[in-house]
Amino acid sequence: MHNNPLHQIYRREGDWQLIEIRLERAAQLLNSLDPSPFRERDLDADAAQYLISAMRELHGHQAVKLVIWLPPGEIAAGHGIADSIHHYFHYLDISCRQKLHDTLQRGRSSLVIGLLFLFLCMLLSQWVFTGEHLLDRVLGEGFLIIGWVAMWRPLDLL
Repeated sequence: MHNNPLHQIYRREGDWQLIEIRLERAAQLLNSLDPSPFRERDLDADAAQYLISAMRELHGHQAVKLVIWLPPGEIAAGHGIADSIHHYFHYLDISCRQKLHDTLQRGRSSLVIGLLFLFLCMLLSQWVFTGEHLLDRVLGEGFLIIGWVAMWRPLDLL
């Protein structure tokens, strides 16, 4: 049993931790502006955020079940809800993976460019500004700092 008080707001059913949603209409779970057929429609943004938050709170539970309560007259309309939820989160998974891939690719490219720029700054610092004058030393150190600052974004991306 978890000591986290957040887990106590979710009901248990045997080994299952339940995320429960009570609706007046099956369509409440879906984005009303999405013209797609019922099965392929986006989830309502608030509903999707609630499900994501609930799963984060229940992190570590192997057995989580989503229970959607509908009035008896809406049960027939709710038959496609499971498919809609699966479709939405499958699309979200693919989208997030693509964004991560793109970010890592941009990070690697930025890292190569940043390293080349840092190397150029170090060369300038070592070979061009080698004099004993204060201005030479300040400019040489300035180029080193600029080179390292240029590495900030690539390292942040990665």
